[in-house]
Amino acid sequence: EGIQIGSSRVGLITYMRTDSVRIAQSALDDVRKWIGKNFPDQLPAEPIHYAVGKSAQDAHECIRPTYIDYTPDSVKEYLTRDQLRLYSIIWERFFSSQMNNAKTRTTSVDIEAGDALFRVSASKLIEKGFYSVMKVLSSKEEVTGNIPALKEGEVLDSAHKFYPEQHFTSGPARYTDASIVKMLEEKGIGRPSTYAPIISVLLDRYYVTRNNRQLMPTVLGKMISKILVESFPDVINEKFTAEVENELDAVEQDKVVWNDMIRDFYGPFKKRVEEVEHNTESIKGFLDEKTDLICEKCGKPMVKKLGRFGFFLACSGFPECHNTKSIPLAKCPIKGCNGDIVERKSKGRGKSFYGCTNYPKCSFISHFKPIDATCPKCGWFMVEKFDKKNGTYKSCINPDCDYLHSAGEEEMPAPVPSED
Repeated sequence: EGIQIGSSRVGLITYMRTDSVRIAQSALDDVRKWIGKNFPDQLPAEPIHYAVGKSAQDAHECIRPTYIDYTPDSVKEYLTRDQLRLYSIIWERFFSSQMNNAKTRTTSVDIEAGDALFRVSASKLIEKGFYSVMKVLSSKEEVTGNIPALKEGEVLDSAHKFYPEQHFTSGPARYTDASIVKMLEEKGIGRPSTYAPIISVLLDRYYVTRNNRQLMPTVLGKMISKILVESFPDVINEKFTAEVENELDAVEQDKVVWNDMIRDFYGPFKKRVEEVEHNTESIKGFLDEKTDLICEKCGKPMVKKLGRFGFFLACSGFPECHNTKSIPLAKCPIKGCNGDIVERKSKGRGKSFYGCTNYPKCSFISHFKPIDATCPKCGWFMVEKFDKKNGTYKSCINPDCDYLHSAGEEEMPAPVPSED
């Protein structure tokens, strides 16, 4: 709908739901004129054209700024933080795509120390090229380094200190929103307009959960996936979507009659669905677990059940008793409060947080998930945290307690109280 820029409302980018890389000639002329004026040394002799992918729908041109003069700096006062970051990425990508390549020089040095051989490498940017317009993206892409001037055969001083490290091969990382979209693009599954809904459905139906930006499959997700893959191998197949799209293209070109195509697919598919429905046992209640908790309304045992939003507790006396509640993860650490800490969802984005069941009397909340451990220093519950520097580690939730250690370390014994 556009952004209010001064007295006028302006759409800052072209249509965003496209995977085309085609650039309109008028925009190409404008961007080359801007580069020639601001970075004449980085302007190629001829415009750079990019090949449109086979599966790309070329009805719209590429995603680009609508007006060349609207640089990120010139419009930042009118944009929110997220809008500015997104617009900056689009602006930088578009302008850099029509500039000369950057050039780097990589230096590698082999150092002999007895029978050992060490290698050190560093890259230095010698021609900035398209990095001339990179600001938001430069920190991730620009490669820099520094090695002192060395000569072949030069004897180096003895090593001051060694930093031994042992690395183990790890499995492939879980999908993130970005990597799963990249995979869908590479395999020709879906369209740009369907990538976000695909991820939303996986989250909404509790097939996956988001953990440190990674999409983690749930027990329900694994079970559903196993049933579908084993029962419908021809449909739950990465080639299926691409093959159907090719057939639809053939229908569009009058090479195939559409109702014949649908009949050839739907007949065997309907028969297979009926067979699976007849032969597959119901998994309803399959994951139910008995607990030691008692329903406060009728006195019957509570059962741990799996619903569309995850696990919860329900009374085993259903349907006579409809009592349900969230699974307690820890006891509330606030003095005098005997509530339980349970998972909750924020109203806006549905983001998980952990709060006390005695809310609003008790307003304690945590944005980190409690784990089955108690701090040996203060007695509050422990949580699992994650950052890029330390990875996953355990920490005390008490802001006044400095107890912090790696997730792999053993728990410290509880301190012995002094006589006084």
